[in-house]
Amino acid sequence: MRVSKPTVSVFLSVLCAAALAAPPGPAAPLVDRPTKASSQPPSGPVGHSVDHIDRSVNPRHDFYHDATGNWLKQLTIPDAEADLGGFSLLKANLEQRLLQISLKASQGNAPKGSAEQQVANYYRAAMDTQRLDALGLSPIQVDLDWAARASGPADLARLSARLQATTQASPLVNVFSMTDLKDSTRTRLVLYPGGPQLEQEQYTDPASQKIRDLYVDYITRAYRQLGDVPDQAAAKARLILAMETELMAPRLKPLEQRDPARVYNLFSPKDAQALIPAVDLKALTAALNTPVPQQVLVLDVAALKALNQLLTTRPASEVQTLLHWSVLSANADMLGGPLFTLSQEYQRQRDGLAQTLPRDRQVVQAIAVQLHHPLSQLYVKTHFPESTRREITRMVGDVKAEFARRLRANPWLDAPTRAAALDKLSKVDIQVGTPKRWIDFSGVDIRADDHLGNNQRLGAFNMQRDLARIGRPVVPERFADARYTSPIAVNAAYNPQYNGIDITAAIAQPPFYLPGGDIAVNYCTMGAVIGHELTHGFDSNGRQYDAAGNVRDWWTPQATAAFKQRTDVLAAQYNQFELLPGLYQNGALTLTENTADLGGITLAHAALQRALTGKKQPTVDGLSTDQRCFIAWSQLWMYKAREERIRLLAATDYHAIGFVRGVGPLLNLDAFHKAFATRPGDAMWRAPADRVRIW
Repeated sequence: MRVSKPTVSVFLSVLCAAALAAPPGPAAPLVDRPTKASSQPPSGPVGHSVDHIDRSVNPRHDFYHDATGNWLKQLTIPDAEADLGGFSLLKANLEQRLLQISLKASQGNAPKGSAEQQVANYYRAAMDTQRLDALGLSPIQVDLDWAARASGPADLARLSARLQATTQASPLVNVFSMTDLKDSTRTRLVLYPGGPQLEQEQYTDPASQKIRDLYVDYITRAYRQLGDVPDQAAAKARLILAMETELMAPRLKPLEQRDPARVYNLFSPKDAQALIPAVDLKALTAALNTPVPQQVLVLDVAALKALNQLLTTRPASEVQTLLHWSVLSANADMLGGPLFTLSQEYQRQRDGLAQTLPRDRQVVQAIAVQLHHPLSQLYVKTHFPESTRREITRMVGDVKAEFARRLRANPWLDAPTRAAALDKLSKVDIQVGTPKRWIDFSGVDIRADDHLGNNQRLGAFNMQRDLARIGRPVVPERFADARYTSPIAVNAAYNPQYNGIDITAAIAQPPFYLPGGDIAVNYCTMGAVIGHELTHGFDSNGRQYDAAGNVRDWWTPQATAAFKQRTDVLAAQYNQFELLPGLYQNGALTLTENTADLGGITLAHAALQRALTGKKQPTVDGLSTDQRCFIAWSQLWMYKAREERIRLLAATDYHAIGFVRGVGPLLNLDAFHKAFATRPGDAMWRAPADRVRIW
């Protein structure tokens, strides 16, 4: 069960990740394909273990398969999954806990507005497929009728407002708030056009023809289900694909979306309206009950112009077809009957899966997004002890102190840039586990018999909270991004606009952290996550923000040149990783995450050695401290994926593929080469002069 796409954070989310450079060998690409699929949910050992090591593989020749080979041999990708790795196994374990919490809540009778009552009623309504089947399209019929007759700037504006409120993403123009990139105390009103439903490159890339064919087939089947004759339904599908392709062509590319200079476009309301006269912006903001400030931010000017071009040059009937499809497809997974089944089948085929997720798992995933803080509150009561917060917070202090030492000793930073970097680092606010203040969902009416309505009311609640920030002083909300930083998201994240890091409660377990576990493992997993996020403040994107969270060039030209020289080499290293025959990792796309991975494991290893200064470092399971550290890092990124998934991630993800992340950063560390005695001629060898050292 998909939930509606968010309207915000497509540009500026800076999330936990990792990756790095390719070795000159081995001859075969580091890709694992399952030999068979399983119908069971993801399961298997999670976290560091010597049992994962394949002793038949020489670590000097193929370190990733040495460290993870036995694990990779034992696991198969379940039918309903696109990939499998440490992250997904942890998420599967977490999902089972959340399912038990939801089931327990659904069997009780908690007070209205409580977290238990809201989780319970959402679960009951979503699981009542008999009722959803009986309702059919009736819950969205009003919106479908409106979309089918929408005409004129004011009418399109009101429809856009309605759809943003109910589905959280209008196909026309979305309005939301964002902290000003150059003044972190100010909240801006942002305009952003609605999006087509495929990824940008999938509309034109020859390798994505299968995806386009599946999409057209899905639309055709949906309209045949609604009563169109085959030729009529197929014509609509081809038209919709053509219009979406037209809208997507001029949009900023993924890397361009991360460039503040490209997305920071301030307009007066009058000039913004001139970009898209086909949609009445006054009527739009009035329908959203949002006052219009003196300036608005347009993130993608060309995309907004392209939307206006389509709305003004295409016949009204074609525009109405596109809008009708947008309403239908946005709500399909929250309805019953044939439409839900068609949507699920399309997603299954698109992702190369043998089956779809069971209903209860889809529902729990939806609750984790739609009611993220209520469900998180129930989760942390049982599964996040205060002792874990204290232990990780101590590690945060160790890794942060190590970064400060390295900044002071950095050989390529000049004095002014060094001072500014130390100031920024000192002001990074790192919080662990949960927010100091929970978002209050108690006023949202969650009913046991209204699944679509529950999602619509939650969408309106989130939108109203967001729009209420416009024009007000910025008050950062921590652990508040439903998908990425809520306490039940398996993640850690750096936000450059408030110079802070959230480390969620859900990530504080194997493979990232084991209370009382081997210090070498904990430092080179959770400690590396901490170092990774700290490094994000000083990567190619984060370095553009100062200590207060404003876009400002605080680097001297000399320091900038020295930094770029190093990151250019890092990007070139990544370009050597072959993911599939003829498909290589994009070093430029993944540069920020590669930089953060290199910084993360470098800082973690240095902090580990400092923590063990003067202490005995015995071998464990025949492995030295450093060997356990680097094996733990590689095992953190154990990964298998279907070809469709690898191709999608290679084109769109800022993170390198998991099996790249598990070895890439290590090849630049002197300590890694010493620990495993690599030498010239080994596939894992990288000459000291070619090793990238940034932070």
